[in-house]
Amino acid sequence: MIYKILFSSTYEFWQKVLLLIAFLSSATLAICLHEYAHGYAAYKLGDPTAKDNGRLTLNPLAHFEPVGLIMFLLVGFGFARPVPINPYNFRNYRKGMLITAFAGVFANLLQMLAGFAMMVGFGYLYYGYNAEITTLYYVYYLMFYFSLYWTLLNAVLIAFNLLPIFPLDGFRVVEALCKSENGYIRFMRRYGSYILIGIVVIGFFFERIGIPQGNVFGMYLSAVQEGILELFEKIMVGVLG
Repeated sequence: MIYKILFSSTYEFWQKVLLLIAFLSSATLAICLHEYAHGYAAYKLGDPTAKDNGRLTLNPLAHFEPVGLIMFLLVGFGFARPVPINPYNFRNYRKGMLITAFAGVFANLLQMLAGFAMMVGFGYLYYGYNAEITTLYYVYYLMFYFSLYWTLLNAVLIAFNLLPIFPLDGFRVVEALCKSENGYIRFMRRYGSYILIGIVVIGFFFERIGIPQGNVFGMYLSAVQEGILELFEKIMVGVLG
């Protein structure tokens, strides 16, 4: 997590500054494009609610949720303010709900692929840099870690949002496919937010007291990140020899 780096004695001050810039800028981009995709999809499908509320924008101030940002810094994932949507404005209710729900995940997928391509490119430049430390070295360092964080954060957002828990996108998919009187839908609408917070808090607590096996949620997200990093390492071994 970024807070561990900031308070670590193994990194120099300039590294901490650049890593913080890389993390915050990549998190901002990932969150804003995710929320914008929801609003844009809804608008195209007949619902102007997001646009009317000033949420059809890439301005971070319109999307940031302070608690969600703090969670990003502490546990490596978080959330933004949900884009307001009125599904009854959709020309086709079920189709509109499904496309709008998947729009944010699709935006994260595109960003993850772009970030991974950048990570390989800047990884080649950064790890293959043999000259004296100059401004160019700092640029490579910043851009490599920006692309690294951008890739991992988008992967986590995909894995996180696909969970069928209210108010995540996975729940919206289930909601679109089920009848409104479905018991699971009613239960999640009432208790989903508390369940989500409970999973995060319990997982964080287990990790702090040294019981990583108890943090199943954290292990799920970590597995996604580790898979991406292993693929990157294999590519770089082939590129750099």
